[in-house]
Amino acid sequence: MKNKFRYISFAVLASLFMLVLNSCEDKYPAGLEQPYKTDLIAIKILNAGPDGNMVLEGRIDEENKMIDFKRIDPATNFSALKVEAQLSEGATLENDVFDFSMDEDVAEKTLLLRIKNHARYKDYFIRVKKKIPVFGADWEKVQTYPFCASANTTYPHYTSNATRGAAYDGEYVLVVSRNGGTLPHILKVSDLKQGKIEPIMLDVTGVAGGTFPIHSGAVVKGHTYVSNLSGGSAASPLKIYHYETPTSAPEVILNINLAEVGAGIRHGDNASFNLDENGNGFVYFGSNNAADILRFDIKNWKEVSNPMVLPSNRNGNSYITVNRIWGTEKYIYGGLYMSPKIVDASMSILYDLKSGSVAEQSTACQIFNFNAERYLVTLTGGRTDTVNPTVYVYDITKGGDKLEDGLTYFESKEIQPVYTFVLGGGKSVAPGTNLFYSIEKDGEGKDSKLYLFASRSDSGFAILEFPIKIALDD
Repeated sequence: MKNKFRYISFAVLASLFMLVLNSCEDKYPAGLEQPYKTDLIAIKILNAGPDGNMVLEGRIDEENKMIDFKRIDPATNFSALKVEAQLSEGATLENDVFDFSMDEDVAEKTLLLRIKNHARYKDYFIRVKKKIPVFGADWEKVQTYPFCASANTTYPHYTSNATRGAAYDGEYVLVVSRNGGTLPHILKVSDLKQGKIEPIMLDVTGVAGGTFPIHSGAVVKGHTYVSNLSGGSAASPLKIYHYETPTSAPEVILNINLAEVGAGIRHGDNASFNLDENGNGFVYFGSNNAADILRFDIKNWKEVSNPMVLPSNRNGNSYITVNRIWGTEKYIYGGLYMSPKIVDASMSILYDLKSGSVAEQSTACQIFNFNAERYLVTLTGGRTDTVNPTVYVYDITKGGDKLEDGLTYFESKEIQPVYTFVLGGGKSVAPGTNLFYSIEKDGEGKDSKLYLFASRSDSGFAILEFPIKIALDD
């Protein structure tokens, strides 16, 4: 009887405990409303426009704490823009007048807006943009066609340093492949943009000689060039083969013993073909040890003559480029361990960029104008573990119409690229960097799209497409 009573007592106690617990839960206070809120409900500028009587409603991006407005007439008094905001009860703006003064060529400015309520505050970025014409490429609207390591789609021929040369002209991509044989081929850009790989194999009948029978090349308005790599002896030949079309037989347009012209050994690790729309211009070959640069004239696409041995910078190493800055008689000379230089056709230096002005190991360099802006584009070699093969785009528009003035202004400011793209692929002792561009025109002959092509041994290649920048009121 005694045990039975004890069991009942335990049951009653348990029931009472649960009753008390449930009662506590019922009375436990919900989350208290936080006092002194700092919410931004709406905001507007009260005095925009030439007469200071235009009201602009702001757009609030709560996630990124960014306030934007429609673009503002440049005749506005930007030094004293007054804002009015609808806020939480009791909250105020720390400032309601902002100095958005900007230089004439600056299009936008961002300041800090702080909302206060007693000891609490919340910060937003407030950004205004001038309603001025915009130029250049829209770097935020890029369309990429990657066949490279960073996208896990490395083009199959880019393995074991077997492909060190590639080229692009807007219509075709040339891949100078030695992967499994002598296999240079052409790819149509239109196919690549659809994800199709349909190579047109080039005829290699009679292609032989040198350390490698093929190594570098170019494609210009459908004309294809493939060059070999001359050997470790000056008696080894340097050759250029020309293809009238992708299906034509190769023509030997250069077969020269370098000892005859006083050039050093092993030319062809790099080749820079600079031909105009009529097939006239120069091709430059740097020696592997950067002892000299060999230049040839090319006329009518395939008449090669006048070999010239020109000076080289030893820090350029084995991968240099000498690319024409079209619209001028100047060239940009890039090399693995040196800063880029502006030179004339005879390699006399006209402007020498400071060390550190562009990314380390910027071996392939181009300068061009697009939609009224001027750009310097480089591709890093990645010959060490510290450098990832990357495309860098720098805006060098400001500072004056003269290129040297633009570069001086560029180097006087905090240098930041306007766009980067990583090819990936890791360290390579023979990076074989190649960088090209093309510009698409609209029906009125105006710039409409910019294409960049970057290729690097063991990385693959990528085509990058950018539209022109368009000014939007909103």
